[in-house]
Amino acid sequence: MKSLRLLVFLLVAVAVPAYAGNNTSTLPTGTFVLDTAYYDTTTTVRYDDTRTARSLMDGLQRYEPGGGLQGSITANPYVKYQLFVPQVMYGVTDDLTLVLAMPTVVHTSIQPRLGWTPGDYQNNLGRPYSESDFWQWAQSMGQGKPGDFSGNNWTPADMVIGLRYNLSKLKIFDNNGLRSAVSAQVALPTGKQADPESLVAAGTTVWDLNNYGDVELHYSLEKPIKWDDFTRLNFGIDLHYAYFAKHTYQSSTGSREPLLMTFAPYIGPTYTIDPGDQFGGMLLVEGMPFIGPTLSTWMNQHDPAKSAQWPALLTLTASLKYAHVNQSTWQSQSAMWDWDHNKLWLPGDKNTVRLAADISLMRLGLPLQLYGAYLTQELIPGRNSRATEVLMVGGRLIMKFW
Repeated sequence: MKSLRLLVFLLVAVAVPAYAGNNTSTLPTGTFVLDTAYYDTTTTVRYDDTRTARSLMDGLQRYEPGGGLQGSITANPYVKYQLFVPQVMYGVTDDLTLVLAMPTVVHTSIQPRLGWTPGDYQNNLGRPYSESDFWQWAQSMGQGKPGDFSGNNWTPADMVIGLRYNLSKLKIFDNNGLRSAVSAQVALPTGKQADPESLVAAGTTVWDLNNYGDVELHYSLEKPIKWDDFTRLNFGIDLHYAYFAKHTYQSSTGSREPLLMTFAPYIGPTYTIDPGDQFGGMLLVEGMPFIGPTLSTWMNQHDPAKSAQWPALLTLTASLKYAHVNQSTWQSQSAMWDWDHNKLWLPGDKNTVRLAADISLMRLGLPLQLYGAYLTQELIPGRNSRATEVLMVGGRLIMKFW
């Protein structure tokens, strides 16, 4: 009853941006921003309780019916998610911004990279089972060797609705040259769960992406540093709490993989997973090494002075985000099956390093911002978590119709 099927529940931290700009910015009243980004994410490593890097999946021991150890199936999976994330932001007031994000999985691929460790000596063979011996035996029982997964082509993930409220006008912040904001976001269940009958599969729900909770709250505080009346450096913190709701999944019946995926008779027709909430904080530093020229254009009504505080032509950002991950809890009719999963998802943490560059063309008369970023969770090992690397590029178009 020990399950090998862990790929469907990988943690792929794609870090979908909920808002443009830094963590305290809100849009002027009546202003729209269309933000589109492409993410390329890969996951190959998980960290155990000692922060040691391991394969994403443990091996699975297989035994002769009533006999000795045939051997162990090993795996060293490679998981790749590609996402397209459009967002629409609207300035309800100067201090309140509404956001709608619609992540779409462009493609998912998983290479399980299965291997084999021989087991006990088999009298009938005169040697231990080889890998080909095992899969020939498994095929005679209706169980083929699982292959690569390729799918989720242009499949919606869970949609996100968010709000940010700027607190910077309060005296406690304004008098001390600080910027502050609170944000909240809710995920709508528009994603797809993975095929329950396949060993190698992946879905597009909040749990599969594990990028954002069902509900999230953020508090942000920033201290801008000015030279020549223009912000050249910005230091910030962002505290967050992410609530992950309990989800119900269909148990596999073994209709396609009878030796590896027959669980429903033992664990019941369904089981639940409480992923465990997350909380933590992020340290941020932004630098504006090149402000750029301010041209006389239609955007500033041919008066460069009106755009003196517009974003710099180039902004560089570095951040470190720490997230504590609570215990994930699996519940079914089998306590043994539950524990086999729970022990792989103990309380832990993950550390995300992000390096980004933003190019704003507003000072040149174009309402456009381009950006790119690299994120890694392998630079600083986590604990009981899966590490992801992300490359991201995107752009923002700023619009105002009234």
